Amino acid sequence: MADLTRIARIMAEAVNGQGRPSLPERLCVACVQALAVESAAITLMADPDHRAGVWATDERARRMEERQFSLGEGPGVDAFRSRRPVVVADFLAPEEVRWPVLVVDLASSAPANRVLRSAYAAPLHLGTSGIGVLSLYRSQPGVPGPDETADIQVAATSVTLAVVGSFIGPSGKLPAQPWLDDPPLNGVEVDQAVGMIMVQLGVPAAEALDRLRAHAFAHGREIDEVAHDVVERRLRFTEEDR
Repeated sequence: MADLTRIARIMAEAVNGQGRPSLPERLCVACVQALAVESAAITLMADPDHRAGVWATDERARRMEERQFSLGEGPGVDAFRSRRPVVVADFLAPEEVRWPVLVVDLASSAPANRVLRSAYAAPLHLGTSGIGVLSLYRSQPGVPGPDETADIQVAATSVTLAVVGSFIGPSGKLPAQPWLDDPPLNGVEVDQAVGMIMVQLGVPAAEALDRLRAHAFAHGREIDEVAHDVVERRLRFTEEDR
């Protein structure tokens, strides 16, 4: 097992850092430093359809998180819903059939030597209250052993406590967090776009989000990009989109 004191020290250094990069970004970098993984991402959300933001160590991890949200499927989505870790030995293995659309998208969107092949998605929660997911990636197939899994859980707990603790000031008040105002990927515009599509099509929120996701997938775009066009009124959904 890795030195738990070393893991705790690395995570503490991330928490105690100031300014840029933001706290979630520092925590992602700390996970890569502390664990045997190549990429890490933190997605904060109240439910799988509403994100507060996504932070990642690199573009590959960022895209993996974005595609999962755009498609509504993936290990991070399942981990959040089940409140249990989800392990992926190899996204491209023939027997991996849990997320067929994500796998096809992953295989077709990047050169073979750039594909993230394995993942470990750890839910971030206190009791029954979920706040998001910590996703860890490698470009080689494989699953973490028992010792690595224990280390990952230590890191996930550290991330949870750091994020929750950042909202509690010395006096018990809830200080504002600048990193939530402008995260690298923000779910605010998606929510705004869903509201506009509800009005345009006369459909409930769940269906409006499905339409937004379907449009993004059909046009090979990220859902955030499509949502931005809807909010800026460059894109309007009509009856033909139903």
